[in-house]
Amino acid sequence: MKIPTLSSSIKLRTLLPAIASLALAAPLGCAAYSAQAPFPARPDTVVPGDLLGPFDGQVLDAGSGKPVEGAAVLGSWAFEDGGGLTGPSSAAWQLTETDADGRYAIGRLSTIAGGRIARFTVVVYKRGFAGWRSDRRFEDFSARHDFAQRGNIARMARMPAEGSHIRLVRFVGAGGPLLAKLGWELQQASLEAEAARGRGESEGGVAPAPATAGGVLDANQLLSADELKAVTGYGGDLTVEKLGDLPTTAQYDSAHFHAEGQPEKFDAALRLFRLPKADAEKQYEVLVRELPGAEEKNEVGDRSLRAREGEVFAVGALDRAHGVVVLFTCGVAQCSDHDTAVKLVRRMWTRLGRLSRAPAEGPAAPAGLTPPAEKEAP
Repeated sequence: MKIPTLSSSIKLRTLLPAIASLALAAPLGCAAYSAQAPFPARPDTVVPGDLLGPFDGQVLDAGSGKPVEGAAVLGSWAFEDGGGLTGPSSAAWQLTETDADGRYAIGRLSTIAGGRIARFTVVVYKRGFAGWRSDRRFEDFSARHDFAQRGNIARMARMPAEGSHIRLVRFVGAGGPLLAKLGWELQQASLEAEAARGRGESEGGVAPAPATAGGVLDANQLLSADELKAVTGYGGDLTVEKLGDLPTTAQYDSAHFHAEGQPEKFDAALRLFRLPKADAEKQYEVLVRELPGAEEKNEVGDRSLRAREGEVFAVGALDRAHGVVVLFTCGVAQCSDHDTAVKLVRRMWTRLGRLSRAPAEGPAAPAGLTPPAEKEAP
């Protein structure tokens, strides 16, 4: 598995994988810039496309070549801000469906609060098919290089009878606007996970998560909005949503605790990784290396760190035995000091037993998480 890497910012809303060679384009409005698109404007040219859009194409059955009508097509933009030390700031999306000819159209992005467009992704889903993404392939999750902005052709293979619904949910991402379309897949993934657990097996090298999670991680099992408010003393309303950095899978999930009507320094965010043991160690090392001012304190789990950038506290922690890495960031208006953030991470650590097992390393069966004592940290 490719280890998720984090940028060198601890902004609250998102942390994207490292983005190489951003080339600034003409501004949209007054504040937005765009990275150079990694895809061409059309299939028959090498001229780079425009991340702003518009986008259009056709979805075809890979086997028959016939149009696929009624497929959900999600176009999503990820943004970052900052100067030399960049950090993601927000996300936007458009959800549409293919017509009788299998054609889709996603309009040009016209409104951005600010920042730089770092990435655009198309995800296509319809029940009975294996799914399609503009950035990677379903067969092996490898990088895709045949996507085009205009006139794109997306050939979707039929889902084989023995195909894994857990794998499909991981591939398309079980969060955001597509969630309402995935009811059937989540149900089948849950049944598949239960069956695999009954046989003592893992699916695709990743042990299934609890049935209610449909084979994916759930960061909210470790921290709720009510508990965050109880510990920090915050009296306002918090909205809990996913971050826009990476899709929710069996190996990653996130939770953004957004303080309604308040600036970002009132927010908090949780990023949860569950990886093979060696990869978890490497992911933690990325935090040590990339987070501004990171200093190892070893206050939680096997290893832990504190970091700070401006008005944001960060605490990272590693459970080496079970491949769990947590990164918690909290604004100074929500967490009055670093100790408050550490206290919240300590509480999360008492709940690791609520998560499913870590991914296996090699052919060996994965070891289960040994549930810690379910008691609150002081």
